[in-house]
Amino acid sequence: MKNTTQPLDKGILPISYPMITTYTQHAHLLSILTHYECAHPWIFSNYIQLYINKDYKHHWGDFYFPLTYELRPSDACKWITTQKLHRDTVTTKWDSVIQFIIENINANNYIHTMVNYFYVPLSDRYNRLHLHHDIFVYGYDLNREILYVSDFFKNGVYSQAEISFTDFNLAFNTNHLTTNHDYLREMVYLYTFNDQYQDKFSADTLVNSIRNYFTKKTPEYWEMSNYGGDRDNLDFGIQIYTTLLNYVKETTEKKSELDIRPFHLLYDHKKLMTLRLKYLYHNRHLIRLNQEHIDECISIEVKARILVNVALKYNLTRDISILESLLTLITNIENEESIFLERWLKQVAIQ
Repeated sequence: MKNTTQPLDKGILPISYPMITTYTQHAHLLSILTHYECAHPWIFSNYIQLYINKDYKHHWGDFYFPLTYELRPSDACKWITTQKLHRDTVTTKWDSVIQFIIENINANNYIHTMVNYFYVPLSDRYNRLHLHHDIFVYGYDLNREILYVSDFFKNGVYSQAEISFTDFNLAFNTNHLTTNHDYLREMVYLYTFNDQYQDKFSADTLVNSIRNYFTKKTPEYWEMSNYGGDRDNLDFGIQIYTTLLNYVKETTEKKSELDIRPFHLLYDHKKLMTLRLKYLYHNRHLIRLNQEHIDECISIEVKARILVNVALKYNLTRDISILESLLTLITNIENEESIFLERWLKQVAIQ
């Protein structure tokens, strides 16, 4: 789509480092929402329930949203207005993907799209692997001919960086050469922060969600949104520890590499629980919540961070004895969290 207006030399939309970063579908969205304090109640009211596959075929676990996997958490967030355009629309209606991005950044739209990381110098897949991934674009600089982008570029670490117009254009336009599936279904997502939305925060609803996590309750909409057939293959809520224990035991037998993501998911969950309780405490949403409760959460969070580091150490060394330490750590974290939540939920219920 030819643009008749003179673009700005530079445009950067506001972001902050996201509260959690296990997967891009959360990290990209939370890059926006973390920046806006008014959206924090929505974050803390969600990202509570967990689910994870028992069979380890994909080692897949995630935060639960009442949506099918084909939809993204942004579709459930009213702080965000989402538009979706097919990739073909971008390539046929705009002179270039760069022009498309500049036009949308100027219209306060963040861009979320798939690109071929073989052509992304920022990535450890550069010139090595034709594999596409979803990148987040939040700004541009015409003078330097760069875009400002975020993703897991190297070593599984989520980061903000810069990419040249030339490299991005090549990575976008050769996306069809990659071998993995496009989980954005050939759509380009545009996100606009909706500053007109008025959130209706409920501490009772939040506490009830934590209770459902603790009691391993199947989420209300799971059967409706996920077709029901896989329920027996999944663990929910605090059952994630059982899955992690079984996964480490299986890894011990096979001497295989660990997928770090489920361990990082657990850590993200504990980190966000600490932030959640701090928010409730500072805003006096729960009278019986005190600093001691927050300190207990921090202790669990620290152990979960150590768990991730120990898993990474095993992958580097393949020392089987490290897996024994992992099993002990998982059991200790589960016990500590169970004791804390059982006592805390009883105290909250009588206030």
